[in-house]
Amino acid sequence: MVALVLAAAMMQQASLTDAVLYGDTKAVQSLIAGGADVNAMDETGMTPLMVAASEGRTAIARMLIAAGASVKASSKDRSDALMRAASANRVDVMKLLIAGGADANATSGGGMTALMVAAFGGYADAVRALLASRANPNAKDSQGRTAMMAAATSGDAGTVEALIGAGGDPAIADAGGSTPLTYAAAEGHADVVPLVSAAGDNCVEVVQMLLDRGARVDAKDHDGRTALIKASQAGHLEMVRLLLQHGADINIRDGNGRTGWTFAAMSGRLDIAELFKQARAAHAVPQPLEVTSTALKVDQPIPKQYTADGRNDSPPLAWSGVPDGTKSLAVVCEDPDAGNPPPFAHWLVYNIPPDANGLPEAIPFEPDQPMPKEIAGSTQGVSGFRRPIYRGPAPPPGKMHHYHFVVYALDMTPDLKPGLTRADLLEAINGHILGQGELIATYERK
Repeated sequence: MVALVLAAAMMQQASLTDAVLYGDTKAVQSLIAGGADVNAMDETGMTPLMVAASEGRTAIARMLIAAGASVKASSKDRSDALMRAASANRVDVMKLLIAGGADANATSGGGMTALMVAAFGGYADAVRALLASRANPNAKDSQGRTAMMAAATSGDAGTVEALIGAGGDPAIADAGGSTPLTYAAAEGHADVVPLVSAAGDNCVEVVQMLLDRGARVDAKDHDGRTALIKASQAGHLEMVRLLLQHGADINIRDGNGRTGWTFAAMSGRLDIAELFKQARAAHAVPQPLEVTSTALKVDQPIPKQYTADGRNDSPPLAWSGVPDGTKSLAVVCEDPDAGNPPPFAHWLVYNIPPDANGLPEAIPFEPDQPMPKEIAGSTQGVSGFRRPIYRGPAPPPGKMHHYHFVVYALDMTPDLKPGLTRADLLEAINGHILGQGELIATYERK
């Protein structure tokens, strides 16, 4: 009998979390009235209020708070609902949480504040809302990084201006000695650099200055990225040229296994890729794959059916040009315009048999269902939503996001363990990539 009661309570909690996730206001009302625990955490450590904050469900968040949901509750990593809202630019929810007593200076397990999270995303309105609530612009995380450094990395001038106007220190250094100027110069943000230290309006000149003063060209940040990787990711041709001239190592991989050349190839920057080609000489690179879809078009909006605003079906994909020796394939769908840090993983599929030439549409949503026969034996990894499923685009309104469907041909047998995250997968396949290609589509909420 006790077991039945506990099982019923768990099902009720799961239903409340799902109702919040999908914005079902009536179901939320009904479940609260039925006694659902508004402060209970799901298996990922999220409370219903945290889910509402992440998804921008202001009305539901207000309902949960009225029912006793704690605005200060934190998950296992000590992140709270305000940080979740800040990471997705949910300004209305943020204001609601702050009015309800949320602490604008609360820190996560890594010492990050909601202000740092918002600054990293380049969300100037969210940053202003937090500063108006007395968030400390010079607070440091466990690695000595501040919101100003996060803003310099994002390259959003409005965010930097807001922080400086609130007393943010542009000369402050992190635990590794990097200043906001270093972050901005490495990212190549010409509009941010003069705001940070009046160093001039040419980012190439700024990096030249840093190199002349003894900066290590291959120094890495906390994500394993060098200035060369950052410059390539941002698409700054002359910055890449300068760093290569100063001997930057083209073979260094970041914490996710990607080199500067990888970012150039992914973004279609043939001019930057040519610089790497000239520099790498005899170094081998993955063979390019052609990735196509009957539903998605390159650089065009993703149809609603494949988004969180529609049926959330996974889109069909096809690929060709798989090199000889391929023993398995993997697919990652990621959004470099989201995440903390980016990119945000929407979907992972690995252990795909080598004779597969694509993924069918609408792969089963439930993790325990068998995979389609075309890709029998494949495994869905854990996405940024902490579940082994596909979940389509649902970006904050007002900004176009880009969704990269990356396909990897591997020399590895299809026996990777279940439960891998994007970082786990990229670490596992590092050094085993024979071919790589991608299709980039977009989605924007008005």
